Amino acid sequence: MKKTREKSRCGMAAALASCVCAAMMSLSAFAADEFAPQRAEFAKYYREITGRDAPAGIVKFAVDPKVSKSGRDAYAIKSGDAVTITGSNLRSVWYGLYDLLERRGGCHWFWDGDVVPKKESIDLSNLDVREEAHFEYRAIRYFAHRGLTRFQAEHWGLEDWKKEIDWLLKRRLNTFMLRIGQDDVFQRAFPDVCPYPDASKPQPGMYKGYNDRTLFWSLQFRGNLRRDLQKYAFDRGLMSPEDFGTMSHWYSPTPDSFLAKKKPPFLPQTNSTHGEPHLRVWDIRTGDWAEQYWKLTKTAIDAYDQGAPAPRLLHTIGLGERMCYKDRKANFDLKVNTLNQFLDFAKRDYPDAKLLLAGWDFYGTWKNEEVRDYLKTLDKDRVILWDYEADCPSRKADSRNFTNWDVIGKFPYTYSMFLAFENALDARANYPLIEERQKLVQADPFCKGYILWPESSHTDTLALRFFTANAWTEKPVPYGDVLDEFCTSRYGEHAELMKKAWKVALPASWLRGWGSNYGRYMVGQGFDALPAPGTIKEWSGVVKDAVAVFGLLAAAPWEDEFIRRDAIDIARMVLDRVIALRTMELCRDIAKWRKGECKVESEKCKVEGGNLVAQAEKIVALNEKMADLLALHTDYSIWESYQRLNAVEKIQNPAFEKTLFENASCDYCRSHQYELARHWYTPHVRKMADRLAKAVATNDRTAKFSKGAENERRALKKKPLESLKPTLPRTAESFRRVMREIVELGK
Repeated sequence: MKKTREKSRCGMAAALASCVCAAMMSLSAFAADEFAPQRAEFAKYYREITGRDAPAGIVKFAVDPKVSKSGRDAYAIKSGDAVTITGSNLRSVWYGLYDLLERRGGCHWFWDGDVVPKKESIDLSNLDVREEAHFEYRAIRYFAHRGLTRFQAEHWGLEDWKKEIDWLLKRRLNTFMLRIGQDDVFQRAFPDVCPYPDASKPQPGMYKGYNDRTLFWSLQFRGNLRRDLQKYAFDRGLMSPEDFGTMSHWYSPTPDSFLAKKKPPFLPQTNSTHGEPHLRVWDIRTGDWAEQYWKLTKTAIDAYDQGAPAPRLLHTIGLGERMCYKDRKANFDLKVNTLNQFLDFAKRDYPDAKLLLAGWDFYGTWKNEEVRDYLKTLDKDRVILWDYEADCPSRKADSRNFTNWDVIGKFPYTYSMFLAFENALDARANYPLIEERQKLVQADPFCKGYILWPESSHTDTLALRFFTANAWTEKPVPYGDVLDEFCTSRYGEHAELMKKAWKVALPASWLRGWGSNYGRYMVGQGFDALPAPGTIKEWSGVVKDAVAVFGLLAAAPWEDEFIRRDAIDIARMVLDRVIALRTMELCRDIAKWRKGECKVESEKCKVEGGNLVAQAEKIVALNEKMADLLALHTDYSIWESYQRLNAVEKIQNPAFEKTLFENASCDYCRSHQYELARHWYTPHVRKMADRLAKAVATNDRTAKFSKGAENERRALKKKPLESLKPTLPRTAESFRRVMREIVELGK
């Protein structure tokens, strides 16, 4: 019988089954029916695949640490009277179950859904499989920014989290971290001074941009959500590190009531970053303020981490991003003393915990020799250098990263993909760079983890496949092999078309580093910018080749949900690079015109692309097409993300839509949000083009074109968010028309 492909989403029935599974199992005390959740999960997929109930006792489960030869996660699958899946621990049993369903059931697992084939039966004979993880920690982080539900984990409700946690197991990850704020830790730790705030009213101490942490759900709801999602994960054997240290930060500000009643003194601070009182670090050199910070960590563990598997994980960034003294040595000494103080607290209260020491501050403010000397003082049996900058594309990465800290072969550390800052919501994993640096760590027993630690989630679906593949295996999996498997398993009969599209587009994705996008360029320096030397030459050939993708994607089958999402992802990434390149070229030619190096209508300038007005008009048109493209999917709408928040739990604060717009549109976060593309970026480019046309007509070579963007943003924020929502019909014809129009603009 011919297979058909069916995408199984996390609907109400699946969510109910997951709830039932979670309720049936506890890590602390296994009942006689300890593997009921795994049997229920197998039965669910067996029924989806075959249309029939699974025969009783067809699959059995067991935990046996001896399955592992190294002490890392491992599992075995063996045929007999029944198929037996044996894991070295609980999560490894789940890995084996999902491996069986993929290996013999034909299923494939993605963050946005499953591929479940239809077939008459599942062949469970002649199985003798054994798999063992190469890296001890295979970890992913979820960060605290807001704006679009797909990319920002703080938007997710419990059912979203269950789906995500299931995907972590399906892709054999074992650790995840929630860097999404402190929830209700202050209220739990200091109930006498920190009452629960009224979520229907503006919160004191809130600032602009991403610093505006106005509530959309009550802290009571958020605290319970974190507790429940972590319990769901712990019941399946996953690990989650708890933060410790000086945790005052933009995503975890000190409540106004705490400041008013406790009046903590602050460490000195010479830089303006996180300089407001709610974000300042309490003076841990005096009194018991270090213990007060530690109380937050212990409270979070007591409130959220019950049932967490051993070993407990604790994570710190130390005094990350802080400059307390102008004197560098004094600043460095304070950072060392702070780290040591909290490492001592951890040893005192959680002597068996593994301590994850983030490399972020090492990379940013320490010298290589300082890192090397400090690591020599630490207990390598307890501390792991949790470095997550290995894919940094800047020049300084080769001179200031783990390769310069004398850890290879000597001190436990991790290899990583940071991937991107918050404003980089598109595909940009630099596989050639990642693979080249990965060669240094693959055979090193001191490399304990392979981690993905980004500021946004689900930005690059192919990168997620690459990361999860390489986090497990002993031998690196090249991105080309990952792409082949990804396209075959995700797109089925359309695999070749989509593989061709990805191959054409990928080199353009590498042109950007961790940050920036076309929108920040448009409303930033815009037409007044000067491109960096060599950038246009570097980009031109790559973009010229990549624009072929629009013609390819015009033939993509719109009705396929995976292809619809990925086709827009690919197209918006390439279009982002096209707009950026065309703007750089225009800025170059404007600079020449300002200097009098060519006349606007001369043949020389036409050859050089110096027909300024025509160039600007094309950039306006390309911006209009980007807005059209983003309108075609719910992933990119701030308004629709607001509606999803309200569907999870009713938003009590009537002013929160202004906060959400502020969070998404601030300088650090603005990116591929539809409302910004349609109602801010494009009109601003229109104004710049008109100013340029006037300047050319009057030969005003000193005119400025990019003024007024922030005033435009403030005016847009005053409008009802719903009035800015997408209206373009989300149809195949709309998509194909946009692709064709982009092709025409590229000629």
